[in-house]
Parts: sequence; structure tokens; C-alpha cells
Amino acid sequence: MQRELPAQAEIVIIGGGVIGCSIAYHLAAQGRRDVVLLEKHKLTSGTTWHAAGLVMQLRANRVMTELSRYAVKLYSELEALGHPTGLSLCGSLPVARNQERLHEIRRLITLGRRFGIDIEEVSPSEIVDLHPLIDASRVVGGAFVPGDGQTNPVDTTMALAAAAKAKGVKILEGVSVDGFRFDRGRLSAVRSGAQEIACEVAVIAAGLWSPQVGALAGIKVPLHACEHMYVVTEPLAGVTKGLPVIRDTDGTVYIKEDAGKLLVGSFEPRGKPLPLSRLPEETAFIQLSEDWDHFWPPFQEAMTLVPALANAPIGTFLNGPESFTPDTRFILGPAPEREGLFVATGFNSQGVLSAAGAGKVLAEWIVSGEAPIDLAALDIRRFQAFQSNARYLAERASEALGYHYSMHWPQRQFETGRPARVTPLYLRLKEHNACFGEAAGWERANWYAPEGESPQYKHSYDYRGANWFEAVGEEHRATRSAVGLFDMSSFGKFFVQGADAASALQRICANDVEVPVGRIVYTQCLNTRGGIEADVTITRLAEDRFLVVTAAASQARDLAWFQKCTPRDARVAHFDATSAYGVLAVMGPQSRALLQDLTTADLGNEAFPFASCQEIDLGYAKVLALRVTYVGELGWELYVPSEFLLPLFDLLVAEGRPQGLRLAGYHALDSLRIEKGYRHWGHDITPDDTPLEAGLGFAVKLASNIDFIGREALSKQRQEGIRRRALHFMLEADDGTLLHDEAIVVDGRYVGEISSGAYGYSLQRPLGIGYVDCPDGDWKSLAERPYEIEIGTRRYPARASTRPFYDPTSARVRS
Repeated sequence: MQRELPAQAEIVIIGGGVIGCSIAYHLAAQGRRDVVLLEKHKLTSGTTWHAAGLVMQLRANRVMTELSRYAVKLYSELEALGHPTGLSLCGSLPVARNQERLHEIRRLITLGRRFGIDIEEVSPSEIVDLHPLIDASRVVGGAFVPGDGQTNPVDTTMALAAAAKAKGVKILEGVSVDGFRFDRGRLSAVRSGAQEIACEVAVIAAGLWSPQVGALAGIKVPLHACEHMYVVTEPLAGVTKGLPVIRDTDGTVYIKEDAGKLLVGSFEPRGKPLPLSRLPEETAFIQLSEDWDHFWPPFQEAMTLVPALANAPIGTFLNGPESFTPDTRFILGPAPEREGLFVATGFNSQGVLSAAGAGKVLAEWIVSGEAPIDLAALDIRRFQAFQSNARYLAERASEALGYHYSMHWPQRQFETGRPARVTPLYLRLKEHNACFGEAAGWERANWYAPEGESPQYKHSYDYRGANWFEAVGEEHRATRSAVGLFDMSSFGKFFVQGADAASALQRICANDVEVPVGRIVYTQCLNTRGGIEADVTITRLAEDRFLVVTAAASQARDLAWFQKCTPRDARVAHFDATSAYGVLAVMGPQSRALLQDLTTADLGNEAFPFASCQEIDLGYAKVLALRVTYVGELGWELYVPSEFLLPLFDLLVAEGRPQGLRLAGYHALDSLRIEKGYRHWGHDITPDDTPLEAGLGFAVKLASNIDFIGREALSKQRQEGIRRRALHFMLEADDGTLLHDEAIVVDGRYVGEISSGAYGYSLQRPLGIGYVDCPDGDWKSLAERPYEIEIGTRRYPARASTRPFYDPTSARVRS
């Protein structure tokens, strides 16, 4: 007999693991009592029950750290309220077997200290003092985080469920969801058999079954299952309560105390993908077969670090399914395909660790209609449609599992699921010895290896230790002195057109887009807090037609944002033209001379000024030429119908040789743009940063009477003064490697962090953009302070400026 369901609820949560129960609890804490959680079997019976239960505060960036450290706070509070979670703050012990890993750990130490996490570097002897079972000869150092620990996954889930029920949430077990009902594209009900629950919002939190549930609503959820294994020994001498959790990423293992035993788990370099078809469809608490052939290599590594494991009898071998995403980050947010549906899934075997923070921010997102902090890196709208392809997911999942414990080198690239998307120039660029990287599935030339050298990465945390450093320098210098040719066809491109296009864009964009036909506008799109949701150029092609260009990684998300923010009754259509056009960026002081020989159009400064667009003949093609730059030099972006791209590329290469043309890739682009101080969305500007804080106030129409999303917040901020400001930084000495998240220090105090960094070949110094605290609102004097940048616990003197170090007046751009 089917269980009787309530006829209606405001919000329905699908999935009764730790994620679903956390969302339920936090919705109730937000004052939402009319919430129903549906679980197909029993609470925790999917993947939560077999989780290792590690609780770690420090992650790879600020946002992830904020989400993770909240778990310690919440689980402690639940304990205090009489809901046991099994939380034990025994500390964690990341260890390094080599100097490269130790440097990576030191960078995390700096990140942790900047955000107030108690963390210290420890020597091999201090490591043994903390965990006597470790062989000190196997490690060169590590870190100790006393506020980390572990929790019981089942107890934690039950605690969240009990606290949610106490606040009025209904939790129903044994109820499967087999459909949805929509009214004009918006969710109106969740179905189970012959019954429906009418609702306004539903959350898919069904773990590795989320793609199946999403498919019922026409939603693509890109994740794939892998087998995830750990063993538990019998009781061992010397294993006492309170031993810290070992994270031996070089050995690909974690080791924790478990009731006088040791639990050993692994994130091995290549996981075992697991199609859902191989899982029993109706079985809860799934256990897969033991596989010692697969688990033995990491277990051997564990034995070298903790010799007591060599003779330890194994009590349990647990192999359970876990879900992994293509980029190893979990999935949150509103599904772009349907209104009223949210997703919280794909936690990459870190659900217990992430559940508290993810549940909190998603509940706030649902209630307010807007992400409370910068969650763009986790937003389901970051994915491209192809990333739900089954073969791609299976291949990528095997690498994603091991990615957590691999070395996170600068410029490290995924190797699996490639090539997936290529521009028409892909094979030609290979002939020119391009080394490719991946962005949103696109194969893009990151740098060009010299003739006779293999275009393969050799990584290093030191700029000069990477094998691409000198080659990128040549590309950079050629662009500054002559002309660089970049294939930027991966740009996201979409048209906004219709009778109401201009008025809709005026509401969405912070800058004024009511410009003459042929003009280009650089603008941000803001949330109601004034934070930057998108960073784009908009070209007016006709009175009722605009071209929007954004970065490859933002293509899907930005299009979804424009569609969401366009009024339903507006006479506006959005057309994604990304695949229809290739883009060649011809940049440098000789770019005009090169192009002028190939066209009858007048490319002079008066006839073709900066920030303007014209359709011109070039070679045999008609191209849309935009005079803009992301490198800080005279140049044009050429938007070319895809079928004309290859012939035009070959023509430019042949004709450009006398002008000193050099092919250049995305590493050179990054170096060039940081010298010029151009911001990069996702690093230097995010939904947590406003244009005023980012130094982009010139791109905001506050002086007008035009209303736009975020105007009220920006007006208030301008009146009250900003509390942080982006500055340009240059290390005083020609050493140190600025990447991102390095701490900025003044008089021994942390005052900010670097948002992005690169080597500036023209200035021969490491450069960065970073935000600095500005408590009194006087940002103009910030550059006068004596700055240091902390890189891997070492501090380097640095100079700051409110203006770019290279061509601050943009004279070269407008020449």
C-alpha cells in the first residue's frame, strides 16, 4: 500500500542523505516550516551510510573553506542541543613525502591563517609526536589542524533530521519520486505513483541517482558513480582515541582512528567508474564486491607510512558507490531548464564534510532567490550540455576521483574526456606545436612549444621551473612589440534581439548600452547586492540586435542569467551563436599594418576608433571586426563564420611573418592582461565583489537615472564608502610565484589576498591583482602602505598601485 502523502507543501526535498537532511534543517532555520523530505528507502541508505565522515575546515579557496569550516560549528551545536553527531575534533595531519607537496601544504597554511584557521607547520619529529604510528623517515614535513576531525555520518544525518522535524519539517521514508508537473515551464507538483504534492520548489538531492531524477524533469545533472573503497582493521595496539586524521596525499590515502582500529581509505590516481546499470535498482545500503587488486597499491603506500598496518588483520573491506563530477566540484543551484527546481548533488565523496555549508547556502538561495555568497564555481549552470554525455562522464570520473589527492600544479590540466570540443583550427594549431588546455570542454592553445620540443607540460610551483615559461615569454614579447595571433574561438557568443532588447539590457547591465549602432560597451551584470554575476562586452549591431561576448567557462551561466533577468513578457529572443563563429584576436602595435594590407576598409584611428565594430572584407571572408583588447595593445577581435576561419588563419600567418607575427596562447594572454590590470571573472571579480570595490566604477551608469539590477546596493555603497578595494601588486624582487589566494600583509597583519597572478614579462616581475581591506573607505591612500605577499609561509616585499603598472593611461590601446 502506498503511503499517503500531503496534498501540498511549499518545498519538497528529494533524497534523505546528509545533504537532503541538511537542506531541510536549514530551510526550517530560515523559517520555512512547510517542507517535506521524501526518501526512497531509509535515511542515509544511499551513499551517506558508508562515508568515512572526515570533517576538514581548510579547502583550496576562500568560499570552499567558509563552507567546510561551518560543519564544525553546526555539528557542535547539534551535539549541544542533544542531537548526537559523533563529532570528534581530533585534528588532521596533512603530510608531505617530498618538497613539492610540502610547498603545496605551505600555501594552504597561508590560506588557512588568512581566514583564521588554527594551523601550524610540523616537522617529521613533530608529526611522530602527534601520531606515533607514522614512520618519520617517510615524510619531509606537514601541517597540523587541531580544529579538524571526524563525525559519524549516520548519527550526523539523524541529528539534522531530528532537528528539522522539531521545527516542523515532514520526513517521509519509503516514497519514491517518479515525475513532476509543470505549469508554463514552472514546477507545480512532485509525483509519486498516483499521488502528487503540489509545491513551489523542489530540490533534487538524490546523490548519484540525481541524474535519473533530473531526467524526469528534463534536467541534465552531470555526474557519474565510481567505486570508493576503504578497509577497517581489527583493534590495533597503539591506536588510541584522539589520534589525528592522516592525509597522505602523496600516498593517495587517508587514515583515521575508528574505535581502536584504523580505517584506511584512498583517492587512487585512477578510479573505477560504475554505471548505474550495474547497481541493484531497488536495494538500499549497497555494498559492492571487494577488489584487492585495485585497492592493494594504495594500501601498500599506507603500510609504508604506518608500518603497523603491515601485520594488521582486516576486519572490514567496504566498497560503496560515490558520485563524482567532471571538475571535482559539487553541484548546487537552480536548474536552468526549469523554474522552481534546485539541485544539490555530486559531492565527490565529501558529502559529510560539505553538507553543513551546502545545506545552509542552498536554503538561503531558495528563500531569497539569490545565492548568498559567490557560489559560481559550484553552480549547476557552469556546465555545458555535452558534459552529461555518458562516455565523457565515465572517462572523466575515473580521473576526478584521484584529482583530490593529486598534485595541484599551476596550469594542471585534466587528461580524460579529451578532446571533446575543438575549434576549426585545432589540427592546424597542433601542426604549429600547440600545447592545449581545456576550458568548458574546449581544446585551447595555452602555449606553443619551440620546434623540436614536445608540447607537453612539465609542472612546477616556480615560474622558471615550468617548461613553458620561456616560450610564453616569447609570445608575450611578440604581442607587445609586433603582433600576436590568438585563437579565441571558445568565447561564448549570443545574440539578444527583439523590439524590447535595448530596454531589457538596460535593466540587466550596469553600464549604459543605449549606444549608437556599431559601438561596443564593456559592462558587468549585477545581483541585488551589487556583486558581479557576469563580465561581458555588448556590441550594438542594430537598433534591436546586440551581440554579447563572454568567456568560454561562463557561456552557459551567462546566457541563463540574461534569460532569467529578461521579463517574461518582453519581446526578446536569445540565440547562442558560440559554435557559429570563430574568433581570431590580432593584437599588437603592428596589427593595423597587417590587417590593412588584407582589407579595403579604413582601419585608421578616426575611421575605426577604439570600442567600435564594423563588418569588413578580410581575405575571402566577411568578418565582424571589433576593436577591443584583453592584452593592452592596439588590436582587433575578428568574428569569422566558422567555415571561413581556417583559410583566414592561414592567410594571417603567411602575411604576418614580415610583421613579426607570432602565434600566442592563453598563458601569454593571462600574463598580458595582468600587466594591464584587466580583471578576470571568477578570480578578480565575482558575485561577492562590486564594481566599486573592483575599480570598475567607470563601467557603471550611476550618474544616470536608469534603473538596473544592483543599482540600489551600489548607490548605498558609494554613499557609505567601500570596505575593500582591488589593487595592482608587483613583487620587489624577481622571485616568488603569484597564482591566486596568496595573503597580503601589512605590518605583520593579514589585510587581503591575491585574486590572480602571473609573471609580467615586460616588467620582469611577478604581478598580481588583489583585494585589500579598507575600513575607513579611503582607498586612494592604500597603495602607500608597506606591503608583503605571503607565498607558502614566506613573505616577499611588494609594491602596490591603484593603476596598472603597464600603460596606465591606455595610450597604446587607443593608438
